[in-house]
Amino acid sequence: MLKQHRGAVRAMMDMSLFVLLLLLLLPGFLCITYLPTRYFYYINSRMSWAEAQSYCRMKHSDLATVDTKNDANRLLGAVNNGYKGSVWIGLKRATQSKWGWSSGDNTLTQYSKWSTVDLDQPCGYFTNGFWDDMSCSTPIHFVCYNESNAYFRYSSAKTWRDAQSYCRQYHKDLVTVQSTEEQSRLYQLVGNGPSVWIGLFSDSWQWSDGWNLFFRNWAITQPVASGDCAVMSTNNSGKWATEVCDLKRPFICHTGPKIRQRKYQYLNDTKTWIDTRNYCRARFIDMATVDNMSDVKSVMNTVDPGYNGSVWIGLLRIIPARYIWPSDSTSVSKYSNWSPGEPNGNWECVKSFNGSWFDEDCALPLPSVCFNDSVGFVHINTPLTWRDAQSYCRQYHTELASVSSPEQQQLINNETAVWIGLFLDSWAWSDGMPLNFRYWKTGLPSAITETGICVAMSTTDNGKWTYVSCDQRLPYICYGDDKLMKRQLVRLNLSCGGKCKLSDASLQTTILNAVKKKLQRIGVGNIISVRWGRNA
Repeated sequence: MLKQHRGAVRAMMDMSLFVLLLLLLLPGFLCITYLPTRYFYYINSRMSWAEAQSYCRMKHSDLATVDTKNDANRLLGAVNNGYKGSVWIGLKRATQSKWGWSSGDNTLTQYSKWSTVDLDQPCGYFTNGFWDDMSCSTPIHFVCYNESNAYFRYSSAKTWRDAQSYCRQYHKDLVTVQSTEEQSRLYQLVGNGPSVWIGLFSDSWQWSDGWNLFFRNWAITQPVASGDCAVMSTNNSGKWATEVCDLKRPFICHTGPKIRQRKYQYLNDTKTWIDTRNYCRARFIDMATVDNMSDVKSVMNTVDPGYNGSVWIGLLRIIPARYIWPSDSTSVSKYSNWSPGEPNGNWECVKSFNGSWFDEDCALPLPSVCFNDSVGFVHINTPLTWRDAQSYCRQYHTELASVSSPEQQQLINNETAVWIGLFLDSWAWSDGMPLNFRYWKTGLPSAITETGICVAMSTTDNGKWTYVSCDQRLPYICYGDDKLMKRQLVRLNLSCGGKCKLSDASLQTTILNAVKKKLQRIGVGNIISVRWGRNA
């Protein structure tokens, strides 16, 4: 019986190409998109490296990280054709050197064959079956490898950098050795003959996003000691060089934009907050989540023009509170610079003073630091409360400054206390998105002692948010497409040519499981059900 089932399933899966083509032709049913590892975004605004890092972390993921030669070519292609010069990428000088492979692989913790532990030169070579180090400027033979992992030995003597360039031009890279088998292959090719360069090199650079791969695309004679940050030169085929980090340059971010395009749905019947959440989750995706000022305007434009009052959004109170940045997409900052003993829990807002952070009374008037999408950090000398400083930054720039690295902290270090964007927050979104944008009305948020308080948007106060009893009945805003209007039914007539009985319940279960696994293998997510139906 098991063999019969297997045979029937194979017969049914022979139809899989037809079935999948049918599914792909149904509008709105399935969309498969093949994307590169990263998207690159050229930002034609001049900022220092630290300001560019702040922008990329706010709007995308981080300053550009590059893994391969193909990535390096795409990075160059991302720059506007009219621009000739240098652009910041996410590489910065580190405090310690590490050994890695020219190809980018980081496998030395899994396999190595050093002949010595006393390594004081920056490039690695192969000799008599072992690895050793020497000056990169020494001309010796070298070994390349290609995409098929075939090895190519060259007897012309080159420096390590010239050998790397040759291998990348005509093959893939200098040879990488990641196992005993590859070590044996290399020894069979080279034996105890002259020493050869391999892809090992000692590197003192790190990526802004913490990525630990070692691909580098330095120009000849680079890197040099005169700069701690890396640029890509459009005048030198996309090769990299070092520059002083404070110089103003355009830059490249990587990965997709963080701005989420949500489709908001206004419902003019009234429900409690809990009933609203249940309804939005059943019919759409969830209650409205708001990520930025553009979302605030979209939500306001969704509400019927004749309605003046409050509408539910998806913000709810959580315990315990935590310090967050208004522009960050993570709940807790990855970088912190608290003064010893801080925060002491007395206040909800944060100032930077003498290079360290302190919690402070939000009502205290202080100068502030804004971030502007076009120019970077902007110091505002007029004393304002934290809330007024945030409103000023949002009106005339982008947001109160977020500080996510020591380099950014250096941009605001001075002896004057200034407001930064960090604040104590005890709220979260119903859909679980870790988004920290808040748009409270004047005087909020405040300490809450009562229970049963939820958040609504006021249509009479420019869309600002306020507290309302969760039991109050209000109109509301959901987001997402209407599920009731988007369901589709696929009917297929199946046959196994008389070799099985499709009415067999166990066979039906086996076929359904096979179909579901097939759909999952090709990347169809969120499969609610795959089931048999009656003939139409």
